[in-house]
Amino acid sequence: MRRSVSFGTVVAALLAGVGATAAPAYAAPADLFVNNAVVCSDAGPGSQAQPFCTLSAGAAAVTAGQTVRVTGSYAEHLTIAKSGTAGSPVTFRPATDGDTSLVQLTGTSAGITVSGQHDVTILGFQIQGAPAGPAVNVVNSTRMTIERVELLPLDSGSAAAWAGVRLASVTDSALNKIRVFRDVNPAITLDAATSGVVVTSAYIAVSNTARHPGGIEVLGPHNTVVRSAMLRPVGTGILVAAEATGTVLASNIISTAGGTGIDNSGASGTAIANNNVANPCGAGIRVSGASSGVSVQNNFVYGYGGNSTTCANGITGVGVGVYDAAVSGTTVDYNTVRPNPGKSPYAWTTPVASLAAFRAASSQGAHDLDSTDVNANVDSGNAAAPGRQLDYYGKSPVDDPEVPNTGSGPVTYADRGARELTMAPSAELTITQKPGGEVTVDASTSRPGWLPITSYTFDFVDGTVVTQATPVAHHTYADRGLHQVEVTVKDDNGDQGIQVKGFVNGDGYVPVSPVRVLDTRAKIGVGTTTPVEPGGTVTLQVAGSNGLPATGVTSVTMNVTVTEPTANGFLTVYPNGQFLPNASNLNWTPGLTAPNLVVVSVVNGKVDFHNTSSGTVHVVADLVGYHSAVGGSVFVPLGPVRVLDTRAKIGVDTTTPIAPGGTLTLPALGGNGVPATGVTSVTMNVTVTDPTANGFLTVYPDGQALPNASNLNWTPGLTAPNLVVVPVVNGKVAFHNTSPGTVHVVADLVGYHTTGAGSVFHDRSPFRVLDTRSGIGADANTPVWPGGWLDLNLMSMAREGATAVILNVTVTEPKASGFLTVTGDFGHEKPNASNLNWRPGQTVPNLVVVPLNPVNGTARFYNTSSGSVHVVADVVGYYGN
Repeated sequence: MRRSVSFGTVVAALLAGVGATAAPAYAAPADLFVNNAVVCSDAGPGSQAQPFCTLSAGAAAVTAGQTVRVTGSYAEHLTIAKSGTAGSPVTFRPATDGDTSLVQLTGTSAGITVSGQHDVTILGFQIQGAPAGPAVNVVNSTRMTIERVELLPLDSGSAAAWAGVRLASVTDSALNKIRVFRDVNPAITLDAATSGVVVTSAYIAVSNTARHPGGIEVLGPHNTVVRSAMLRPVGTGILVAAEATGTVLASNIISTAGGTGIDNSGASGTAIANNNVANPCGAGIRVSGASSGVSVQNNFVYGYGGNSTTCANGITGVGVGVYDAAVSGTTVDYNTVRPNPGKSPYAWTTPVASLAAFRAASSQGAHDLDSTDVNANVDSGNAAAPGRQLDYYGKSPVDDPEVPNTGSGPVTYADRGARELTMAPSAELTITQKPGGEVTVDASTSRPGWLPITSYTFDFVDGTVVTQATPVAHHTYADRGLHQVEVTVKDDNGDQGIQVKGFVNGDGYVPVSPVRVLDTRAKIGVGTTTPVEPGGTVTLQVAGSNGLPATGVTSVTMNVTVTEPTANGFLTVYPNGQFLPNASNLNWTPGLTAPNLVVVSVVNGKVDFHNTSSGTVHVVADLVGYHSAVGGSVFVPLGPVRVLDTRAKIGVDTTTPIAPGGTLTLPALGGNGVPATGVTSVTMNVTVTDPTANGFLTVYPDGQALPNASNLNWTPGLTAPNLVVVPVVNGKVAFHNTSPGTVHVVADLVGYHTTGAGSVFHDRSPFRVLDTRSGIGADANTPVWPGGWLDLNLMSMAREGATAVILNVTVTEPKASGFLTVTGDFGHEKPNASNLNWRPGQTVPNLVVVPLNPVNGTARFYNTSSGSVHVVADVVGYYGN
């Protein structure tokens, strides 16, 4: 940013000497530590393991280039009698870099003194109490950096205010982020022998009493910069006395109750630029005496309350006033001046009533404004105004694209006042997971403000923080559970947007060729051929058996079949040792053989099967895969889309049913949304229809030996569906008909597992989300009407990042034959697919994978029957990020 020649010379000199906080180009000596909250010793080495007990011990031991890192509170006065060298100062600061806490100095002796030293940095101290002398007293010193020092009187009713920061005969130094509260007077004092001092980002809120009227006093410094000082005094905010030359007052925020905001009393060469001055009763900016070469530009002077009747008697003042000999050498322009009602906006030797009158009297203020709209300050300042710096927050000029540029200088869109109007970028995150704790955080959809995004900071809230110029970061968490990512996007003006997202680690899927793991008829998985007794529970060990690892298995996928039931009932499959959930997986009537795919969480390496019937039942389970916390593939939901129908030449070249003992091979890759590579398994809803004899269907990987497993069982004339997850080998899957009769087969693809990009699995203990009989998720005792549909709101799961939800869906009390289609609501027509088929009076379950639209999170249930039907749905897990 362009500045005046005299100021630029000053800044160049300061940068050459003040860069005291920059790291040295060579290895610095070891740090020293002071910590009185642990076992410590002033006779020790001052190491982190054995720190000093007092600040005075650290100050006595420190040498050039060393940092004294301090923890705790001290009833001490810190006297620094050691110097550093240029670029390698002695530094006193809190123990941890980036820590915003302050080291506390307390009591009547609290304070900091530096005399006759150079190259010293003081960072992060709070001085409490009521010291007799200045809280920070720096004398005859050079290249001092004092940053983040807070002065906090504990006794606001003391008889006299204490002095704040005093600089006497100090050169080439910097004060930054000084915060002063209550009874401190004056807050900052710079004496006549002080020069080349930069005061930035100070916040000063002294008591609003006549006893303590001081803000900042500049008593004759040369080439001094006071920038970004927040003041609330009753008297003068900043006083520049007659001896001062080359002072810059820029980007300060000053609020006065009855005094003068900025009083340039005879000082020459002062640049007063881009200040906000609020003055309800007193003067805003005053230039008087023998001042010459003074510039007053880009300031915003306004009233914030009070008027001529409420201000104290005798208190007058104007917004911007120039008096005495100062009228011959003062420039006033590009200001916005709006004092309170009853006060004069300007004075040129004498007060005038309007901007027009000021222009007529002074030939000044050609670009001044008297608008009440603060937006008039936007893009209308003079970027070449003497002394102009970064704004109060350290921001450069930014162009508001919706405001005409009416300013001047090297850019025509600099704002007036202490604050530059900017539009911050916003962070938008997409988080994808891989099994094993690896996440990819993508912030590329983040929106820039008025400036491009220049950096992305990813905080994974486990101690890992990464800042980079690109919007995508990868990280692997060491543990499972709830995690959080915080991403900050920032532009080169320091504006930033932050977004935080939480998520839970998900699992990968490992498909296996179907293997029988339970058969109560044949002592597989159990020690007897006894059926499951009424109200009985069978526990099956799954982890560490049948090829599954002993650890990392979070859930298993099994095709479960009940057979030879002696009474009506249903089966619930659930995590071992948990409370029996209000959920079901299979329903039956006496003599029925019924299959259903089950996804169930594994606890203690086991799962439980509970028979709710009043009769016995045999249970068979064929393992087809498992979810793992340490590996596996991810899921991509699709459709549903019909990929096979032997009745209609879909997926085959004929309408011939599968022959007795016959096998049909179906290509599974490279079409219907499934990629040609990387696919480990496909998930399909498979339906058999028009069977001519009893039998069962086995769906298995192409080219493998026919396993001892089944997916669907039927009797002649039955239409039966079941969800199938089958590994893909040679790019194909096979359908084998074990029946002595023919059968037609229909398959609707609902997704696939892949080693590429997709969603991880999150298991859930089964819980009911829909029951039209009882009013869960729908109106009570209101079935889905013929030809109608029901929408189930699963938005809470969509907000969790669910891309697809796994439901065990049961239809009951149907009045006529029909089928149910379950899909996500994406605004499309009902797909040519089915999930459950029934006859009048049947109760039929099936596992369903439903893609979720993230906008509405709706699962839609279509009833194609000519009669009504009740629907029940239990969530068993979801895929998502």
